Amino acid sequence: MSWIKNILFALFICCFPFAITAQSISIDATKTADELVQILTNNNSCLKVFPATATGATINKSFATFSKNGSTFPFTAGIVLSTWESDNSKGPYNPSFSGSVASWNGDANMDTILGINSLNATTLTFEFESLTNFLSFNYLFASNEYIRDYPCNYSDGLAILIKDITANSNYVNIATLADGTAVSSKNIHPAISSSDPTLSKCDAKNENYFGQYNTDLTNSSPINYAGQTKVLNAQSKLEIGHRYQIKFVIAEDRSRAQFSALFIEAGSFTSTIDLGKDRLVADKSSICNGETFEIQTKISNSGNTFKWYKDGATNQIPGETNSSLIVNQAGTYKVEVTDSNGCNFVGQIKIEYSIGMNLKDVQLAKCDDNGSGSAFFDLTSLNTIIANNNPDTTISKYYEDSVLTIEITNPKAFEKTNSGDQIVYVKGYNPKINCSETASITLKTIASTQNLNSLPTPIIKEFTGSDNSIELITPTTSANYEYSIDGIHYQNSALFTRVPKGNYIAYIRNAATCAYATYPFTILDYPSFFTPNGDGVNDVWKITDLDNYPTAVIYIYDRYGKLLKQLNSLSNGWNGTLNGYLLPADDYWFRLILNENQIVNGHFSLKR
Repeated sequence: MSWIKNILFALFICCFPFAITAQSISIDATKTADELVQILTNNNSCLKVFPATATGATINKSFATFSKNGSTFPFTAGIVLSTWESDNSKGPYNPSFSGSVASWNGDANMDTILGINSLNATTLTFEFESLTNFLSFNYLFASNEYIRDYPCNYSDGLAILIKDITANSNYVNIATLADGTAVSSKNIHPAISSSDPTLSKCDAKNENYFGQYNTDLTNSSPINYAGQTKVLNAQSKLEIGHRYQIKFVIAEDRSRAQFSALFIEAGSFTSTIDLGKDRLVADKSSICNGETFEIQTKISNSGNTFKWYKDGATNQIPGETNSSLIVNQAGTYKVEVTDSNGCNFVGQIKIEYSIGMNLKDVQLAKCDDNGSGSAFFDLTSLNTIIANNNPDTTISKYYEDSVLTIEITNPKAFEKTNSGDQIVYVKGYNPKINCSETASITLKTIASTQNLNSLPTPIIKEFTGSDNSIELITPTTSANYEYSIDGIHYQNSALFTRVPKGNYIAYIRNAATCAYATYPFTILDYPSFFTPNGDGVNDVWKITDLDNYPTAVIYIYDRYGKLLKQLNSLSNGWNGTLNGYLLPADDYWFRLILNENQIVNGHFSLKR
């Protein structure tokens, strides 16, 4: 059996190095600067590039090409620029690495852009002529500064600088996040915390862009860096026909303590068509319900051909051969542009539509009392219904015309002046979807007609001198009624308060049909005090206008409930005596029985 063991051992020894190397990217540091650009651009004949230069370590180069080599690295191949020799970038991560590390100069452009004092700068610079209006490529930042508390305090420098030579512009850094934040370990990291009191702590910063730590020795990393970002995308708008210079720079900041690298995906450096940012519901940039959207390439129709596609279809959209496309449906739209030299360029955009606000058209009707067809309407009264009971929707403005140019300045009292129906318009806005929609309000006036059917007598709810309350009694039907005691001003409530003494006509109107009924009623009054001193002024206490209630009876009591006087509707009032004797100054109570359905209680004062 020993021969079997020997074979197995030999196989193990033979295969073990392969298992280790398969966990690492491979590095080729023999390439020239132009060869790096060819890898970056996939040697695209439709991308016009000019001779490149690369700077960095001189003996063992700090710029190279790399291959995934069967590892878990997110790029299959590409180029790498590092702040140490390129071979040192091969994984797995080794915290005690003791390989050769040279020293060289920094980069003045990076120092100016990032405000640092760099050293060990590795650069790749070349020029290209833009054939389209957009540049895009993928990259990631990896660094040994993703250990301890280093991300809290400092970071090596990374810059991808581009300038328009034709327009004589200055360098702009496009190695940034969407908000313009420069990519670095200080600006992209999880929360940093340690039990070691000598180390700093800091909150997470742009953590959604952080890829992973490579410090777990049980999970071998294909690169020799402690951590890395996710795959990032650098973009720049371009002017067609202009010549640009681009410069990739990675450098140490101040000291050669921890090393970093810039990995760029092979073939990702492409000139594409910029169709604008995706219009998504998630970031409130989606297209509003019912609207159209024009996708623009901003490329001339002259000398170019255009093919448009939707949702990955291989057949182009029929009849669409222009430089722009008007859409009214959600989808992922792609354009292929072929120039006069036969070069093809592609652009893509995702269009989403908001779910819509579903505003409701409504009607408002008012009774036409004088036959003129005019009436005042509160256009705000149905806002909740118009908004479809959505608390996020605000009905903001009102207009007389459908194109929303004549704004109604007083929507709570808008006057309809014509005899027929009138349509006005409202605008609603929902900030959650960042959309506006319109709905209509049809204003109607209905001729009022009198119904002579008798109605129940109103109930006096409160009888307190000049602060009387009265409730009109609604007919026993399920209709919606409105009420008035002057025939002009109507209200939804049958209760009227603070009604002065006097004779009135009650109006009860069916709000749907405008049929109404009327009947007279009287508001009584009584003095809150009297002074029976024989001066001929206010000598008796009396409820006036009881002649409208011929069966009325009044009972007067002292504070102990003793009946002192009984009066009828024809009585001259009470003079403050009992059996011929003067009663003292005090408060007295009364009960007024108007009829079998209405009894009013109150009190007054006798003053001497």
